[in-house]
Amino acid sequence: MRILETWIAALAGLGFALLAFYAVFVAGTMIYKGPAAKPAALIAMAATPAAPVTEPTTEAAATAPEATIAAAATETVVAGIDLGAGEKTFKACKACHSIEQGGKNGTGPNLWGVFGRPAASVAGFKYSDALTARAGQSWDQAALDAFLENPKAAAKGTKMTFAGVKKAGDRANLIAWLATQSDTLVVLAQEGAAPAATGDATPVASADAVADDAGPYADLPDDAVITLDPVPYPEGVTYSDVPVLSAEELAAIEAKVTALEVAIPSMDYQTARYHPLHFQPAIETASSQECLTCHQEILTAKPRDTSPAGVAAQDSLAWYETLDTYAGSQADFHWRHLESDFAKSVMKLECNFCHKGSDPREESPDMMPGREHFTAAASPEFTLRKMVNPSETCLLCHGAMPDPVNIMGLSGPWHEARQDLEYAEAPNGCLSCHAETFRTNRHQVNYLNAATIEDLARNGTSDTCYGCHGGRAWYRISYPYPRTPWPGMDAETVPEWAADRPTAPKKEHQIAP
Repeated sequence: MRILETWIAALAGLGFALLAFYAVFVAGTMIYKGPAAKPAALIAMAATPAAPVTEPTTEAAATAPEATIAAAATETVVAGIDLGAGEKTFKACKACHSIEQGGKNGTGPNLWGVFGRPAASVAGFKYSDALTARAGQSWDQAALDAFLENPKAAAKGTKMTFAGVKKAGDRANLIAWLATQSDTLVVLAQEGAAPAATGDATPVASADAVADDAGPYADLPDDAVITLDPVPYPEGVTYSDVPVLSAEELAAIEAKVTALEVAIPSMDYQTARYHPLHFQPAIETASSQECLTCHQEILTAKPRDTSPAGVAAQDSLAWYETLDTYAGSQADFHWRHLESDFAKSVMKLECNFCHKGSDPREESPDMMPGREHFTAAASPEFTLRKMVNPSETCLLCHGAMPDPVNIMGLSGPWHEARQDLEYAEAPNGCLSCHAETFRTNRHQVNYLNAATIEDLARNGTSDTCYGCHGGRAWYRISYPYPRTPWPGMDAETVPEWAADRPTAPKKEHQIAP
């Protein structure tokens, strides 16, 4: 037993000796090397009155700038420049540009080291003629400021569709932050900049303090008059509304409606319920006028004035009433989709867009009268115990927004990211990317009025777009829209999320030639 205790004591002593040696080694290393180097920081020098000049010693002259830089490196606000705010402003650029050292080019070139480098100089990126003509010119503070304020005015013909950063302070912060994203330390002088705020200064409210849903008009009076920045249309794409029916088509529908009106009085309930119009193939080509011959009440139904819980409709807001695209009091589901002003302007929904058949007895798509049992398609006309197939109808306009960060390159959810992309003169941030660049060949289907949608998008807020792309979400998933090719699309590189997407709308949704 004593031998064991002796060994334990010896091992413990050896352990303490090794620990002491390691502590001495670490302390010696820190004393020899000094503290770890702090990251380089941008310094905006404040304008100050001239001071008496004294000749510094060689040692003092060499160390003074380094000491100033090291001290400033711990500050995010220096002489009127807020690097944190500049980084936040850059979030609006991330959809098209990477900023990491060695990052890939996207729709725009990688921006690591952009401050001070020659224009149109990133290898492998295909610049527009407008920027190629500026090759060799330096992206200095003045050039970046002019370009960021209004890219299309500063470089006429540029492919960059971003509307610009309108506030001078935001541009100054952004340029200052970009200057820190470089292999080389950059020190800028900002004339007239105020010295860094002291602890007694009243802090200025940051953009983070603004409500996420404040919108582009939050800071304007109610009677403000705004002139919207014009938004160009993409080259090579023509938008058109759903063609109106010809006189012959209208006459054919009228004849079918007349025949139904003659037959209905002699039908009992079961005969009407099993009328061929309710099943394939007749329902596939049925018009809304035929359906409404019996079901007209869906357009006149009204919400209850008071809910069962005693809440008055006039004292509450339905979720759809919170959108810019809806006007008026609460209304019935079918009326909102078929008869509201907005619905009729942007859509041309027929009853059989949602209702494609039924089975009154089993309520199963595999038992629908008129066809062999258990022969329903993988994506049937309606799902079990339902009148419709929500995944092929409701989800088109009521799905979640596609992953805004990993797919769309945004800084976060749309209600947050829009703050970096919108201002009063450009209230639809969606068009920052989707005016001339991504997915410009869109809405060309027989249930949407593409030309009207584009017009409303250019003359309204992003609610016009977001309303059907996340703003009215009933689901946690988004609809896998076909990836219809657009002019300039990279057809060879298919993102992982789009690998199995079709390249054209379903046949039933295509506009007849």
